[in-house]
Amino acid sequence: MSGKNGKNIFSIFIAFITFFIITPTVFAGEAEIVEEKAQFQIQNEIKEYWTKEQMENAIPMDNIHTNKNSNSLNTNDKSADLKPSDTEPAAPSLNITPNAVVPKTTGKLFFTNPNDGRNYVCSASAVNNPNKNLVTTAGHCMHEGNGGDFYTNIIFVPAYYEGNAPYGRWNVNWKVTFQGWTENGNYDYDQAFLTVFPENGRDLVNVVGGNGLSFNYSQNQTDVRVTGYPAADPYPGDIPYSCYGDTTKRFLSNDAQISCGFTGGASGGAWFRTMSSDHLGQIFAVTSRRSEPRGTLYARPFTSDYRDLFDSMEDR
Repeated sequence: MSGKNGKNIFSIFIAFITFFIITPTVFAGEAEIVEEKAQFQIQNEIKEYWTKEQMENAIPMDNIHTNKNSNSLNTNDKSADLKPSDTEPAAPSLNITPNAVVPKTTGKLFFTNPNDGRNYVCSASAVNNPNKNLVTTAGHCMHEGNGGDFYTNIIFVPAYYEGNAPYGRWNVNWKVTFQGWTENGNYDYDQAFLTVFPENGRDLVNVVGGNGLSFNYSQNQTDVRVTGYPAADPYPGDIPYSCYGDTTKRFLSNDAQISCGFTGGASGGAWFRTMSSDHLGQIFAVTSRRSEPRGTLYARPFTSDYRDLFDSMEDR
């Protein structure tokens, strides 16, 4: 009898240890909002800082997926049980035509890491909201994660093309993401919003248009377009690229995955569930990581938590 009890206790112990090995730690308050407001008095200094040369020399921000650094392994994803919802896109209200014809709402995000003093670059996209000032990107394109700091000197350059900024350089006002990313580096929360100041008295969405957002959609989508600015070899980093295909759910994860060979710099780029024009669509995720060797991109589809974050941006 004691032998059986010993075996049962040992089995329970092994199951307990196995649970904690394969299941990520669930931290309280991971969906809590973490934000930082820019200092308005230094906005002109930021624009002067980001010369054409500085933008061209920015380092591609790159997150490579490994089992060691991924916290997106929670198979109890409740978003599939929630009704999908969308926000409305908006075409630009101002007639501005640059020399280069590239997607107006997609651009490059430039920033400085205050801890190493180096300049980095990600991808980002304009989003329609009541204030016409919103940008979506990845959390790791705004904050170091794992208890680190927010990045500084952030500007958004829509339709960046070969060093040119045909729609201007937009200074960032608010930086907003999840505590799950800032404190724990949980890739389920590797998503963020930025708001930008008006440029020459004009709002961002009125100039370039703003995409809609899609929440609580499945990882399995067809005819998806992933757009961004891959900037590491073999990509030049000075023009946008797109991958097209179907997304599937990654095993033992909340991630969607798509076959795409993008490199560093594409992080934060939009995953369009549908497109209403060459420039506008419904974004349901943003690029979070890539495989090594390259060939697959990963992203957590937007959930109700991101919808709550979106709704909170009306005050920023």
